[in-house]
Amino acid sequence: MTKLDEVDLKLIYLLRDNSRLSISELAELLGVSRPTVRSRIERLEREGIIRKYTIQIAPELERAENLVLMIIKTENPEKLEEFNEIIEINKFTSKKYVIKVAVENMEQLRQVIEGAGFEVIDIMPVLEMKERERAIKIRVPFKCDYCGREITEEPIVYKYRNKVYFFCCETCFREFKKTRENLEKIRLSKEQKVENTNNHQDHSHG
Repeated sequence: MTKLDEVDLKLIYLLRDNSRLSISELAELLGVSRPTVRSRIERLEREGIIRKYTIQIAPELERAENLVLMIIKTENPEKLEEFNEIIEINKFTSKKYVIKVAVENMEQLRQVIEGAGFEVIDIMPVLEMKERERAIKIRVPFKCDYCGREITEEPIVYKYRNKVYFFCCETCFREFKKTRENLEKIRLSKEQKVENTNNHQDHSHG
């Protein structure tokens, strides 16, 4: 696998946040050319780092059924894969598994248990489900866009004026925003002075 660099990692973060971004939009956010973005995406896809592009469905649409977690014991784990109701399979010993099942009612759950032929050790209904976005575990030596230090933990990603910035900590992120806000105030003040000067000149000529 080719060693990833800062641009690769920023590209991965951007696509994970919004996989519908165009090549042109990505190039503008990263400050690189469109051919560069295209070639990097093709390489990341070719090497299996980017495996697919997807969308996120609202949980209430994705979960029209009841979710149940079960600790089970089975001699025939391949049988579990025959049931569409079993949406997640996690093995933790040679014969024990934690599975997630989506069913409309208890009768359907009973049919899954009998059909798959496993022993139920424990069963737990899922009352609420919250998905957390996982950090990308890639060590890439790149620097904070405020202090310049190497970022070793999960970066703070911030989009500002069609650019993407990475920060090593909340302090750098706050200071960056404060600096940008001050620059914005100075810019607006200068524009206001120019406008006032022009208005004064117009009145003088009048």
